[in-house]
Amino acid sequence: MARSAHTAPSTAGTAPASESGEVGSGGLRERKKRATRQALQQAAVRLFREHGTGSVTVEDICANADVSPRTFFNYFTSKEEVLVPWDRDTIDNTTRRVLERPAEEEPLEVARVVLGEAIGTAMSGPTWRDQAIVLRNHPELIEKIVTSFRTLEASLAEGFAVRLGRATEDVYVRLLSATTITTLRVSVQSWQDSESGESLRHYLDETFELLRAGMRPDELG
Repeated sequence: MARSAHTAPSTAGTAPASESGEVGSGGLRERKKRATRQALQQAAVRLFREHGTGSVTVEDICANADVSPRTFFNYFTSKEEVLVPWDRDTIDNTTRRVLERPAEEEPLEVARVVLGEAIGTAMSGPTWRDQAIVLRNHPELIEKIVTSFRTLEASLAEGFAVRLGRATEDVYVRLLSATTITTLRVSVQSWQDSESGESLRHYLDETFELLRAGMRPDELG
């Protein structure tokens, strides 16, 4: 059954999401959590590159990062999840960020800004490129990343369903969410493969512009 129509909540009195993709630093507790998560990622990626993913255990990662295995599982469900670019908070907050965008913004622009925030959060960590290298060297781990993209897509769809007053199963909502997530994935792949020195944000903007222009191949020269 289709959901009843909803109106996107007013953003009055709320700080707008940063167009640069930067996310606020938060309080001391949040900064400590972020630092612990990054320490675990750094340790895991370093060990993965030195010894291969099969030889590294959660205990090895925790010893290298000087934290307990119990702490590790507060952040990740498995050692492979360390390679997922977005944390749980980013995925969980995607719906809210869609709803907080100005009511007059078109859906594609909302998606571009919200997904730009997601990559801004992911890239704030020091291991972004090394994570990508490990994944290229160990394609058997790609399924974890595919799952993370699907989860992000579902959160995006939930936000658009409420924003547009449609069901999450609505064809337009599904197509919008799936298409923009694919656009994000292509942006990341193009950035990783490029030697131009352009930023990931450049590729995200370029791919969204092509999408907005109706995928005409001559649109961007």
